[in-house]
Amino acid sequence: MLFVARTVGTYDPDQAHSEHVATLALSLFEGLRTLHQYGSRERRLLEIAARLHDIGWSRAAMGKHHKLSRDMILELDIPGLDDQDRLMCALIARYHTRALPDASRHKRFASLDPGQRVFVEWLAGMLRVADGLDCNHADTVRRLACDIDDKAITIRLEAGGDCSMEIEEARQKQALLERISKRRIEYISLRTEMRLQH
Repeated sequence: MLFVARTVGTYDPDQAHSEHVATLALSLFEGLRTLHQYGSRERRLLEIAARLHDIGWSRAAMGKHHKLSRDMILELDIPGLDDQDRLMCALIARYHTRALPDASRHKRFASLDPGQRVFVEWLAGMLRVADGLDCNHADTVRRLACDIDDKAITIRLEAGGDCSMEIEEARQKQALLERISKRRIEYISLRTEMRLQH
């Protein structure tokens, strides 16, 4: 991960945000493991994509940073990743915002086999929600955990303040995760505050 950290340090204008989004995305990955059933290799790809998802801002004057992040990841020689892994990381990062994956319109996504497409949808869905939960780049949502039943995923948030804006942004970005998990997503916020001892 040293190479990824150096890349983030070079190209990401808000490294703390990307690191926090990666932490939240990995918490979602662990909390939803019984549904997606992916392992350590897939977890590593999510971590890389999450940490690199905003590097496109270094080249973007206005908008489209998600596509630039994709292109930059495709240009990188990331140790331990073959061409296919790098493509999936690039697509996960590309789909962290804006359009959802669509094989009829997106050539690179269409080039994946059906299992790889499902994989990208799962991880991009988690990354979208995690990015929404840090929309203010303020680390307000500190931790999360998931409860799963047949109809819903409940994401329990520990927050250091009012996180209603973060929840609203996550709701705006949750459609992909709802689609791939076949469950609605709900949020419960528990505000955590330091209590002064007298």
